[in-house]
Amino acid sequence: MKPKLDLNSKQLSSPEKTIDNIVTGSIVINSVEVMREILKKVPNEPRLMKIYAVMLFKHEMLEKAAEAYNRAASLYCQNNKMLAAIAAKIDEWHIKMPRDHDVRNFFSELKACSDKDVPINNFFSKLSINELKSFCFHFETALLPANQTIKEFGDTEDHLFFIVSGKLEDSLYLTLQNQGRIFRKPTLILSENDYFGKVYPFNEAHRSESFIKALEPTELVSISKKNLLQICQKYPNIELAVIDLLKIRSQSILSESPVKLRRYPRYKFKLKLNLEIYPEKFNEKTISLEGFSKDISVGGMGIILDLNQIKDKIDISSFNSILKNAKIRIAIAMAACSISVSGKIAWSREIVHEGAKTIAIGMAFCRMSPGIKGFLFALINSL
Repeated sequence: MKPKLDLNSKQLSSPEKTIDNIVTGSIVINSVEVMREILKKVPNEPRLMKIYAVMLFKHEMLEKAAEAYNRAASLYCQNNKMLAAIAAKIDEWHIKMPRDHDVRNFFSELKACSDKDVPINNFFSKLSINELKSFCFHFETALLPANQTIKEFGDTEDHLFFIVSGKLEDSLYLTLQNQGRIFRKPTLILSENDYFGKVYPFNEAHRSESFIKALEPTELVSISKKNLLQICQKYPNIELAVIDLLKIRSQSILSESPVKLRRYPRYKFKLKLNLEIYPEKFNEKTISLEGFSKDISVGGMGIILDLNQIKDKIDISSFNSILKNAKIRIAIAMAACSISVSGKIAWSREIVHEGAKTIAIGMAFCRMSPGIKGFLFALINSL
């Protein structure tokens, strides 16, 4: 267990080095004045600004706490942290009821968040100002310590949860049909901008198939199934957005687990690829198209497909099913050289990219010769 330290202003000669420790709770600041001094040196750090707001609230300095939450929300928006901005704004509005122009200003800030590839961001960007306002006023916030259990196997699924910050461990359990046995799937790691909770269809009762606990201090926002149903009855557009959101995190996605713990470090970069996909079914034709890398490691690569090249209109869900267990070959063309690598599609999922639905896949590389592997290592390091 990490020791917790109380700091005074004289000890903070290099506050930048203490930010992560303060955020994770390894360093505890008990003085409003000390935190204010830190923020003078790092005024644009949204996480510290929110901690400062919490401190002010605990000291019953409500007006200043509301101002700090408002500042934190703006800083999160500037960093494309839409969900974190919403969570901070909810805390502000719990202190001080917003006026119409306050809501409009915040709505404009959210719309300016540019990273719509994140499903959560895309979800909230689809909502009108009244829909977003209704959603936010029904949100509940929670700060959880490490090792706290959020959900157990068999619990009633009555909330939709969104992860603002932190990490959760999701151990998925499934019942084998006709055998009554329960087995455990590989553990998933859920983090910022992930979400969970089987609340749809609203007229069906669901029990949790997971055991979920916090791996580190974690902030969640949630909305109850009852309140979500009421909002959707008033605003049908929200129900459509919820369906799309939950479809992305479907049971098939979980079973294929694109978020399993990695064996190798992954490097994020975008690189154009030429793809040839060989479906498992013998009667399916080879699929040739382009895409681009999302991340790469020595063990595999995350790829986003460019479906706009396919002339015939396709059903994305049906196309996604063809990809299961398919073999794949990618060609990476560089200015001075090129490399071709074979593998297998380990998982695939529907995503929203640049405002349009497409498919992301995880490619597991086949066993490579030392020469090819060395070349790939060099490519990764150079990029």
